[in-house]
Amino acid sequence: MEVSIQLINNKFSLIFKKNLPSSVRFQIEYFGFKLKNNSENEFIGDPKDIEILEIIDYFKGKKINVKVSDNTQKILDQFFQRKVSFENKIKLLRSLKDNFNTKEFKDFCNSINYVKRDLKDHQKKSLYHLCNSQCAANFSVPGSGKTAVVLSFYEKLKLEGKVDAIFVIGPKNCYFSWLTEFKLTLNRNPKLKILDENRVERKKIYESHLMSELYACHFMTVSNDINYLQKFFSKKKILIVIDEAHNIKKIGGIWSRAVLKLSNLCVYKVILTGTPMPQDFKDFYNYLDFLYANNEIISSYEKAQIEVFIDNEEFEKATNLINQKIYPFYTRVTKKELKLSKPNLKKPHLIKMNPIENKIHQAIITKIKYYSKTDYRKNIDLIRKIHRARIIRLRQTCSYVKNLITAIPVDLKGGDEKLINDQDLKNLISSYDLNEKPAKLSKLKSIVIDLLNNNKKSLIWSTHLKTIELIKKELALEKVNIKSMTGKTKLWEREKIKNEFNDKSSNLDVIIAIPQACSESISLHKACQNAVYYDLNYNTAEFLQSLDRIHRVGGSEDNPVYYDFLHYENSIDIKVYERVFQKAHRQNEVIEQDNLTFSLSDDEDWDDLYNNLNI
Repeated sequence: MEVSIQLINNKFSLIFKKNLPSSVRFQIEYFGFKLKNNSENEFIGDPKDIEILEIIDYFKGKKINVKVSDNTQKILDQFFQRKVSFENKIKLLRSLKDNFNTKEFKDFCNSINYVKRDLKDHQKKSLYHLCNSQCAANFSVPGSGKTAVVLSFYEKLKLEGKVDAIFVIGPKNCYFSWLTEFKLTLNRNPKLKILDENRVERKKIYESHLMSELYACHFMTVSNDINYLQKFFSKKKILIVIDEAHNIKKIGGIWSRAVLKLSNLCVYKVILTGTPMPQDFKDFYNYLDFLYANNEIISSYEKAQIEVFIDNEEFEKATNLINQKIYPFYTRVTKKELKLSKPNLKKPHLIKMNPIENKIHQAIITKIKYYSKTDYRKNIDLIRKIHRARIIRLRQTCSYVKNLITAIPVDLKGGDEKLINDQDLKNLISSYDLNEKPAKLSKLKSIVIDLLNNNKKSLIWSTHLKTIELIKKELALEKVNIKSMTGKTKLWEREKIKNEFNDKSSNLDVIIAIPQACSESISLHKACQNAVYYDLNYNTAEFLQSLDRIHRVGGSEDNPVYYDFLHYENSIDIKVYERVFQKAHRQNEVIEQDNLTFSLSDDEDWDDLYNNLNI
């Protein structure tokens, strides 16, 4: 059998003289080629080096004779040269990670005097890898100084005339952190442009000349403005950075698809996340596709191998294959390498509930035990909704009874309405503030005031807005200067609060924050070494991120940090704490190794947690 490969109208044409076996036809279509109209044996496809070189190898393996036209051969030669060049680059990056005791690295360290702040040794190594790769990921733990590394890389590129600006895509919390770090690292104001507010104004920015060295927007903005952004990037020299990149790891996700469309429009790209945390072995594919879209790092055959390993539960083989393929393309610093002071996680304070909150808590527990006998006769999806809804109700009670007024997610309603549809319970909840205050509140006041008497600031975490409002009000009555940071807090206001709190001479004593809004991209360690967890979220990733707000490079090397936890006796507090720390311990074990593939799904544990409510 013979195939002729021609380049016609910038598309590859595969022409066979004989009818093809169905298996060969299927494989050709798998590579992205489509049957030409009104033809049985001619296929058309875009000229991508990945597919065409791989399909030629496939033909040779099938003993199909391949003939190519002259113009096709020139393209293939170019593809092959790029392939060899990239393979050499992989060898270089692998050797860089394995050996920093070279004259080249020492010379490099001596050459980065253009940076206005001293970089730590681990930052210099990451910068060296980034400068040699041009596109790379940095998976170092939160608080390790990843932003300073990227800004140093940007400055080198700018001095060489290769870029004119840096464009950050990430959560809203990160915008002003980049501005602060830019000033500290490069000693100038980049005139930050945030692209999340007014769509008309965004359009003007996209269509005008560069007016800033630093642009920032949210993942959703990229999705909404993708057509404008594609034009913007195609006409400008920009370093693009995906901050907290775990937000784009979902294959086929709206944010992921939009970000990937920008990949080929920039020469220099960086992926940043301190918590890559794959829930699936395929979660790294988007990272690699963004950094090196024109080079197939994990081939189609290798992806198929990974699928087979997973189906056969041969997870170690899948892990080894993925780690081998991604190893050259990222740097990573663990907590141990940062040489920070050891965090002091105190034994939880066990607190006895006050009478009314205890009565409500016990009533809900009783209803859970009663209803669980009948719930199992229903379908499994409804059972899981019921379990999750009731765990939420217990957590709300153990934080502040008035949280029970708050609606839970609509998709969980099926497990909720029976739980507190009791007039006596409703009356206790609605009149709670007239009769009682949470017992936890008294302990919290004691801890915070004791710290203040020793000239120490504190950071309080709660996962419930009504609880935050209560604590803020009660501490203010004690003459404590306290401010809150939640999803409702404007970006400029968060930055103002952060700067005031980090100023040791300021009189802002306490910040109370919600992890969903403040666990990423905010540094609160300059003047604070004490955090109190009034209640815990079940999200392990958010919990670990929140710990790092006060345990970071640039302050925590010599200053020990302390964490207090407030728990009600015989309550859901203890169960959630145990589960979160089990998962956190597993994750930290992996993070301290050079192995990025592990699974930490939160959803799978709801039934387990529910069934173990021996309280």
